[in-house]
Amino acid sequence: MFRDFKRIFILIFSFGSLFFSSSVFALGTYSEGWAVVRLTQFESRGIIFDSHEGLIEFITFEGSEKCDSSKDECYAPLKEKIEFSVRPENSDVVNFLSSNLNQEILIQYRIHRIEPIALSTDFEVVAAQKQFTGMPRDAADKIIVTKTGSKRNFSVSGRILQLEYQGTAVGTYEGLYFDEIRGKVHPFSVTNEEVANFIWNTMKFGTKYYIGVSVAFATGWRKSDYDIFEINYKAPAGGVYTTPETKK
Repeated sequence: MFRDFKRIFILIFSFGSLFFSSSVFALGTYSEGWAVVRLTQFESRGIIFDSHEGLIEFITFEGSEKCDSSKDECYAPLKEKIEFSVRPENSDVVNFLSSNLNQEILIQYRIHRIEPIALSTDFEVVAAQKQFTGMPRDAADKIIVTKTGSKRNFSVSGRILQLEYQGTAVGTYEGLYFDEIRGKVHPFSVTNEEVANFIWNTMKFGTKYYIGVSVAFATGWRKSDYDIFEINYKAPAGGVYTTPETKK
């Protein structure tokens, strides 16, 4: 999925970078995000200059799968292995990965539009950690923003597996969630930056939660017609409140 996506959109990103500027992106960065993955291989290579390379296993899906989205039957989770690199000076990540082979971990990554000279791949892992088993007591237990879709709005029990910021001319947040009840995964977009930041922080914890999904008739700039309007640790998403303002 990652390689196909890159081939299709490489020209768009190259063109868009002329108009879009963000502190999130270094020159040549293609996209950046967080993902829950399994580390299947990690090693150092070279004699004079060490390089650190490996394989990580992502959960993905087949977009052409025949399924009924109105009954939340899409998509069956699949596994895809991606080659990655770590900069040799990033010793904390090197040491962490060396100690967590064949484990499920959370990574922060960058996909470069142009492969950096210091790396053997265009997929760079810049941070890695284990997910915490519980939420801090002082952490916000929900975020709720305005729904963007008029087609459907519903709640899913599960967790976010991936969310990345893709630097098009306008920039979009794209991700994948896991529906634990149905055993399915589904791509989604986030149109609210505050929700995106909340999700990135939420991904640091292994606790399950409720995800509010809003489905639109058209996608606009974003890739998916599914948008996230709520993350809630205590109750199903989409509840009715007495005040209309955004809740956190």
